[in-house]
Amino acid sequence: MIFLPCRASGIATIRRNRHTVRRTECPKFSIRSYPLKIKLLGALLAAAASIAFAAPASAAVLIADTGWQSDQIDGIDTPSEQSAWTFTVSGTALFRITDAFVTGDVFSLYDGATLLAKTTFTTTAEPIDSFGGTAWSDTSYSRLSYLVGPGSYSFTITGDGAGGVPAGFGVRLDTSAVPEPATWAMMITGFGLVGGAMRRRVATAQVA
Repeated sequence: MIFLPCRASGIATIRRNRHTVRRTECPKFSIRSYPLKIKLLGALLAAAASIAFAAPASAAVLIADTGWQSDQIDGIDTPSEQSAWTFTVSGTALFRITDAFVTGDVFSLYDGATLLAKTTFTTTAEPIDSFGGTAWSDTSYSRLSYLVGPGSYSFTITGDGAGGVPAGFGVRLDTSAVPEPATWAMMITGFGLVGGAMRRRVATAQVA
């Protein structure tokens, strides 16, 4: 049996050979006598630890069609200050990210632990207002447009900090002027038909 450290709880007087002997009596506490309390304490500590690791440090609600919202990363490959960005849409929408202030950064878009997309330096002809001056239209800054369907989302954004940290960027959610999935399919089919017609015209001209 294992005993906890003893503590004085009283004085006992014993008469031995005409001498008075005083001794300290200490209660004995056995760990075995408190199994329920120990188990309960362990369960509480485990629950507190799981909550601490599962809960996000912060979260921001993104409202559709309200323009650009500011955010930034303070470390390489760490969630941004406003992550996770949460929103709900009833139809299709475009979630956009653009670098700003210092060029060269690439940002990653995550849904939980799943990587959805990364910003690129490709040009875009999307007719939306810029962020941070000319960041959206300037190919020196990376950007992305990610199409989502109806539902609720919680997106986390990280960055490589190539331009240095902290690194600022903008996010926005647009539901207006977003083609429906069927429209996207028709547009892709139309592009293919136009391309095929152009190739046939070139071939005919060469034969002639």
